[in-house]
Amino acid sequence: MNRKKGIAALLMSVALTGSVLTACSGGSDSSSKPEENKSGKAEEIVFALPSFNRIPDDLSKVTDAINAITVDKIGVKVDFRVYGPADYMQKVNLALQSGEKMDVFTTLGQFSNYVSKSQVAPLDDLLAEHGKEMTAILEKDFGPDMLKATTINGHIYGIPVNKGMSLPINFVYNADMLKAAGFSADDVGSVNDLPKIFDAVKSATPDVVPFGPINVNPSDTGLINLLKGSYKVDMLTDTTGVGVVVGDNGKVVNLYETDVFKNGVQMMRDWYNKGYLQKDAATTTITSSEMVASGREFSFLGGYGGLEVGKTISAQTGKNIETKRIAPFYFDTSAVNSVSWMVSSTSKLPEAAVKFLNLLYTDEQLINTILYGIEGEDYVKVDEHHVKFPDGKDANTVPYTAMLSTGIVGSESLQYQFEGIDWSDVELKLKENKETERSPYFGFIFDPSKVKTQISAVNNVVNQYLPGLVTGSLDPETTIPKFVKALNDAGAADVIKSKQEQLDQWIASQGGQ
Repeated sequence: MNRKKGIAALLMSVALTGSVLTACSGGSDSSSKPEENKSGKAEEIVFALPSFNRIPDDLSKVTDAINAITVDKIGVKVDFRVYGPADYMQKVNLALQSGEKMDVFTTLGQFSNYVSKSQVAPLDDLLAEHGKEMTAILEKDFGPDMLKATTINGHIYGIPVNKGMSLPINFVYNADMLKAAGFSADDVGSVNDLPKIFDAVKSATPDVVPFGPINVNPSDTGLINLLKGSYKVDMLTDTTGVGVVVGDNGKVVNLYETDVFKNGVQMMRDWYNKGYLQKDAATTTITSSEMVASGREFSFLGGYGGLEVGKTISAQTGKNIETKRIAPFYFDTSAVNSVSWMVSSTSKLPEAAVKFLNLLYTDEQLINTILYGIEGEDYVKVDEHHVKFPDGKDANTVPYTAMLSTGIVGSESLQYQFEGIDWSDVELKLKENKETERSPYFGFIFDPSKVKTQISAVNNVVNQYLPGLVTGSLDPETTIPKFVKALNDAGAADVIKSKQEQLDQWIASQGGQ
């Protein structure tokens, strides 16, 4: 799939999971204990945020509100930059490569690449001095081994977002359309139950597309994530799909040569042929968010934590959206480090950057200013922990909101919830963080440096073939052999061999697994 679209999809699959814990008043002391700056002058850092909402031309008011908090509490001034998900990585990489100031940014699924290029700073000593509160809340909300997923060669290079990270695959649907088609949520138990519902939706509302891509990426149907959760596929921290382990046998294989993949894309082909997807599903630039909001799409698949995300999507689209879990989640390393916050190795103020990160994870006021903006203008409080838009306003008409980035900013247990979302949902997410099955290879991080050329060539092949297969636009019977041959010609065997060697070494270092 297209690289920009893939990054956007990755972020969106984890973005809509913000929630608040009842005990949020027990957050870090850093929110109430100012830290003096030895020079007496605020040190300025650049903080780049991906946002899924409309980005205003003028961010000065929100930036001033952020700095009113950070300058007072930690002596750090923030140059707040906000980019759309499709542009985010390009903007960050351009800054890193050109020497433009860039201090704090998120990984967008490229964690090991940033480390291998020496573009990010090791954080061990800085965390010990300036991040104690942050590491404590990470351990409380996730568990003691979270930073394994961002540790390479004994050094910590990133801070995973502190949120409900278990993201089971949900069937996301227009509840009014489901009822009109003669079905209820009780009729949805697995992906196999969907065709009969799609047929009924087509009959009841012929102008509506029964099934579409995930929220952000128009050419991704969520199939790969469905397969990962259903069949325990560990991607081994590389999103190409060339070199995965299915189950716990330790054997690295090409996902696209497995029966798991072949059967999955055949299902999508059947759906496509029956008219459940748009004919231009592989090439359209219109997202599910737009289609659902306009009433032209019935459903899509998405990975979401908790049980309340339908209310958030309803608020965003203006439709009655509900969700039903149809496949479990499976924790591999990428599930944790795919969205991590890092400090640039070129940062001239790494201490200030970590002080800011520490506050970003522990200060309720800072987190919610970044997400929701200015109280009274961008949002109003409903109660101690819930907010809504001001009367007559919505996500598209308030001066600022980044409400759809709740799943990638700070600690979810300190975030405001949107009106109507059940407070207990975050407690469920944090519980599932600890209870969801983890891959036996959790903590393994693939070093791609020796096969960079092959991975680049493999990515080009994947971008060429995968969208058409996961949307059903291409016939698997004739396309998969061509796809696999092209992957092999691009060097897939080298990638698989490198992963197998590294995985074997990692397993041995863990005591044999």
